[in-house]
Amino acid sequence: MKVADTIREKLADVKVVDPHCHVRPNSPAADTLADIVLYHHVWIELVSSGMGQYEVTRAGLPHELAAPEMDPAERVRRAIPYLRNIANTTVGTYLRWLLCDLYGLDGELSEANLESALNSVAERAGDPEWIDEVLVRRCGIEHSITVEGGDQPPVSRIHRGVEAGCVNIASGKNSPREMLASYERDFGREISSSADLREYIRRYVGQLPAGIRFLGIWTLPSLTEDRASDDDVDATLRKVREGESLTAAETGGYSYFTITALLDVLRETPVRTIQLICGAEVLPPHRSITHWDPSCCGAVARIAGDYEDFHFNLSSAADHYTQDLGILAKHIPNISVAGYWWHTLYPFYIRKSVETRIDMVPMNKIIAFFSDAYHIEWCHPKLKMVKQIWAEVLTERVGRGWLTTAAAEELIEKAFYENPMRLYLS
Repeated sequence: MKVADTIREKLADVKVVDPHCHVRPNSPAADTLADIVLYHHVWIELVSSGMGQYEVTRAGLPHELAAPEMDPAERVRRAIPYLRNIANTTVGTYLRWLLCDLYGLDGELSEANLESALNSVAERAGDPEWIDEVLVRRCGIEHSITVEGGDQPPVSRIHRGVEAGCVNIASGKNSPREMLASYERDFGREISSSADLREYIRRYVGQLPAGIRFLGIWTLPSLTEDRASDDDVDATLRKVREGESLTAAETGGYSYFTITALLDVLRETPVRTIQLICGAEVLPPHRSITHWDPSCCGAVARIAGDYEDFHFNLSSAADHYTQDLGILAKHIPNISVAGYWWHTLYPFYIRKSVETRIDMVPMNKIIAFFSDAYHIEWCHPKLKMVKQIWAEVLTERVGRGWLTTAAAEELIEKAFYENPMRLYLS
């Protein structure tokens, strides 16, 4: 059998663990065609291409953030004229693959086949076998870990993680004063000192759901290795309360303080996997940009060194971090790398990440994929693209003599299944 065939067959057969998604734990499939077609990655490209901000959602936000308050079929109908504008993009390709492979849609979505597509999605949504059909039989995904909550227990194969909402005092969408106010509402009283902040974090950890598989942290680019003292944090909180602007050093120092305070409390719990994502900032109303700062990786390295009893699994939306994260995982035992987040889930950047990681990161510290999907159907096209690129990269490397076929097969097994199983589910 040719090397390319061997590698493609291994990728087709390998079981997969998806360690980061946003699917509803007890209802992970799409309810309507609008759930699929207006996924926020598609929606933002349609808006960028000329569709009105409020054309398919009354709030002017993706439906993942606010109820659209519009009929699902009408929302898709209004989007159809703009879909041609994104036929060239990777997201447009993903959407075409999804509708063709999972629902048998012939050609591009249009007025002519809209009714058929609406009915196909509605029919599958009511099929109790659809979850396993998509996850297991189409994708080979045995386990998915979602960061979404809910009162009902997760369905089979879906596990829970949590994104920490208490570590940053600034974002592109909310001012420091607004963020502090939201923390105080959760806390039930004023947070005016580092001692208050530590108590708030302790209470936050105490309210985490039982059995979570990881805690996620969205790291600000300004995260600094200059460790903020209690007095520094007290001064930052005073400035926030008085409505004064913060410097990058102050927001970064605050993040360093809260992340380490969080880890201190987590030491009293079973949670030992920290999923850390960086390289993106969301500006109002929902316009994400890449955001990079050279201080961030140094801070992460020092945190990992101080908390060697935790494992830090890293991913980035900014290509600027591709080498940086690879070097961190190469040199630091409790750091690994995962997937291609947000603005790096495109073929050029996926390939660059795969090549970089194979070059420098031990194979037991690479996780090949996470979907970041809000409905399971979106796992399919993303995983399809990732596997195609892995096949190309590994075939080329074996052909050049840089890698043996046996090592390529072992790497596939570890990166898609064994490593995420060990870090997240064992």
